Amino acid sequence: MKILILGCGPAGLIAAHAVASRGHVPHIYSKPRKSFMNGAQYLHAPIPDASKSEPFLISYEMSGSIDGYRDKVYGAGSAVQVSPETLVGRHLAWDIREAYDWLWDRYGHTVTGFEAGIGDSIARLVHFVEPDATISTIPAKLLCTQEHWFGSTKVWSSDYSEVELSDNTVLCQGEPGFPWYRASKIQGHENTEWPLSQHPDRNGGVRKGHGLWLVEKPTTTTCRCLPDVVRMGRYGQWKKGVLSHEAWDDTMKLIDRLEGKTDAPTDA
Repeated sequence: MKILILGCGPAGLIAAHAVASRGHVPHIYSKPRKSFMNGAQYLHAPIPDASKSEPFLISYEMSGSIDGYRDKVYGAGSAVQVSPETLVGRHLAWDIREAYDWLWDRYGHTVTGFEAGIGDSIARLVHFVEPDATISTIPAKLLCTQEHWFGSTKVWSSDYSEVELSDNTVLCQGEPGFPWYRASKIQGHENTEWPLSQHPDRNGGVRKGHGLWLVEKPTTTTCRCLPDVVRMGRYGQWKKGVLSHEAWDDTMKLIDRLEGKTDAPTDA
């Protein structure tokens, strides 16, 4: 069985690993470079073979109100569900850098260089490869052949924490008077995020020697172009709340369907 996978970030290589674990060969097309892991990130579930280390506990904390947090990120009156609504408390986590390093060592050399362009470039690639199925983890905008709407919010993200935190802690800030809305420290890697309107240079400046990035956070889209392509990952689905590890289960369900083990459609 031939499975075409678009993208070689964590979600793409997790999907590739799931394909390989079922005895099939993943055909990965992407910009042939390893994704850089910015800030404090982690997996919410282990990836078979790739997650070598023991899990660790995350303390997910909330200061102020969830509504105040939501208003900071998405604007007053927004109805978007935010992470503190489901994650506050303590939960297990796994090392995403370790897993991605292992996946890259195993599959990175198999990536075929491909630069996706807006329009029909994906359709031409699918026609060329003739796969049994196509999984896309690249930004959904690159699959759009029309002019559909892509909702998103842009934020500032840094590689340091605005407050002193114990390791493996995420602090969501919903109190007024604080320009930032989330600070994290995961296995020594720090991160702070600010709303687009609250550039750190206006609030004391970016710390010397540290990075600052403008990040686009997808929310939803009306695009349904190339319906035979199975979209996975947060940017692939262009949807909030999608976690990297879900590409494993989504790919397994897809393979089950292709092998005739279930008639149910994939959840991706």
